[in-house]
Amino acid sequence: MQVFRYSIVNGELYPDDNGEVLVFVEGQHLLIKYMGRELNDVKFHLTIKERALLEKVKMISRSTGIEVDPTPALAYPGKSRTLMLNKLMGQIFEEFVYRILANKFQVQRQVKAFESLYNFTHRRYHNTPDILVEGRIPVEAKVSFYNYEQISEYSKKYRVGAVVLAYSSNCYVPSGWRYFTNFLADQRHLLNWLDSVLHA
Repeated sequence: MQVFRYSIVNGELYPDDNGEVLVFVEGQHLLIKYMGRELNDVKFHLTIKERALLEKVKMISRSTGIEVDPTPALAYPGKSRTLMLNKLMGQIFEEFVYRILANKFQVQRQVKAFESLYNFTHRRYHNTPDILVEGRIPVEAKVSFYNYEQISEYSKKYRVGAVVLAYSSNCYVPSGWRYFTNFLADQRHLLNWLDSVLHA
C-alpha cells in the first residue's frame, strides 16, 4: 500500500509533504482521508499534460470496451502519475488483445520463457511475454513504446512471435517475428497470420 499527503485547494488535491489529506492506494483500491473522515468526490489537480494523458486512457477504454477507473492512478503524485497512467493504458490494451485472441485460440498470460539469472548476473531479463498463443507464439501488446531488447530476448526462445501495436507506428522486430499496427481498428491481420503460422 502507498500513502501520499495532499492539501485541498479550491476543491482539488495538490501534492504536499505537509498536507493533512492522506491518500491510500493499493492496486485499484483508493481511500482518501482528512482529519479521520473519508472524503468522496474530491478531484486531483492535473497538469495540461496529465489531462491529455488521462483523455488517452479514456479513449482507449472506450475503443476497447474495457472500463477502468483511472482515479487510483491519479493518486500518485509527480512523475509517478504519468507512469501509472501509461501503465494503465498498457493494461487496458493488453486485456483487449488477450480477449480477442482468447475468442479464437488457446492463450496463456505471463508464461515464463526461461528462468531469470538475475541472482547470478545482476542483469534483468525479460522472460515473460504478455500472451502465449497455443503454447507456441508469444504476442506482445504495446500502446506506444516497445523495447527491442525485450523482443530480442523472447526471440531466443521463440523463433516466431508478434508485436501488436494499438495505433500506427514503426516497429523493428527480429527475424521470424512480425508486427501489426492499428490493432484497435483492425484485428484481422494478426488473426489471419496466427492461423497461417499455426496451421503451416
